[in-house]
Amino acid sequence: MSPVITYALLFLAGVVAGIVGYLVGMASLVSYPAMVALGVPPVVANASNTVSLIPGGIGSLITSWDRLRQIRYYPLLPQVLIAVVGGLVGGTLLLVAPPGVFEAIVPWLVLLATVMVALSPWLRQGAANYRLAAPAFLTLMAAIMVYSGYFGAGAGVLFFALCTLGTPMNTHAAIVMKTPMLTLSNFSAAVLFIVQDRVDWGAAIAVGIGSFAGGYVAPLIQRLIPERVIHAAVVVGGLVLTAWLLFGR
Repeated sequence: MSPVITYALLFLAGVVAGIVGYLVGMASLVSYPAMVALGVPPVVANASNTVSLIPGGIGSLITSWDRLRQIRYYPLLPQVLIAVVGGLVGGTLLLVAPPGVFEAIVPWLVLLATVMVALSPWLRQGAANYRLAAPAFLTLMAAIMVYSGYFGAGAGVLFFALCTLGTPMNTHAAIVMKTPMLTLSNFSAAVLFIVQDRVDWGAAIAVGIGSFAGGYVAPLIQRLIPERVIHAAVVVGGLVLTAWLLFGR
């Protein structure tokens, strides 16, 4: 396959990843397999994928900033610090831990989060204003951010479940909230991968340009989709991701 076709396919994968990542939190389910299928080694693809998805988060943030400023359940600074440090810890684990160290448990975490998201309308009945204490929320968030920096597939589902079950956020607010946090986690892990020279820059740039375009239009698309449809899409995507983590990697 010619390099032009390869990079064009990676760009298209990035566009889809940017949209899917914003709406249902599963960008890596699109972009990571695309990189591996087109010849990037798995560990390098993982690092390159982390770098490539940052523009998608930035693009989404540009068009959703006004809505993000309206979400004020916990202080923003601690969340920012946890996202950055969590990404660094997760990225370090990817570089130093034996391959597959999390593979046994991650699919089940994603499945649990997916089931909880599916049941959230019933779990939240009578508790519309329920909110986790800040230490509990931030501790759970820290674990998700570490995983985001390590591999990240399904991190959006996990954070979505935390926001919708642990706070009064509705589906749309949870989607807006997870974007900057996961982008910060990816950014700090990406800096580590760049310093360690683990990035395929051709693949990362092609997917990154596409993910910026997809991430930029995704908040506009979100406004046109009913909340129950997005909720269902997260559940279906979570089940697909669980199957891929168990059988397809």
